[in-house]
Amino acid sequence: MAIYGIGIDLVRTDRIQKMLDRWDARFLRRIFTAEESEVCFGRKIPARCFAMRFAAKEAFVKALGIGMRSPVLWLDIGVKSNALGKPEIVLSDRALRFCREKGIHAWHLSLTDDGDYGAAVVILES
Repeated sequence: MAIYGIGIDLVRTDRIQKMLDRWDARFLRRIFTAEESEVCFGRKIPARCFAMRFAAKEAFVKALGIGMRSPVLWLDIGVKSNALGKPEIVLSDRALRFCREKGIHAWHLSLTDDGDYGAAVVILES
């Protein structure tokens, strides 16, 4: 196993809150899966939850080295928690195919938030 790429991203919670206030459902539908929205709106401070997931999506494409563009777009990357609460990345079929074509067979995600910030680190393995 080898590391294909590492990505990190940091997002201000107030930036996400401003996007939610301004664009509401339009912003959510463009960036987050329905499952992500449901989870985040169930939290005490939804913007923090959304900030971490936004950071995870950005960190993932940084690790890929392609930025947020086709064939991997916002809704192609989802974040969910496993039974133990560990965050995991879930990819669309299109994004999964792209990763397999690049020889990527595993990915790891770590999320954190502190006050005004949400952050994510992604490691891709080939």
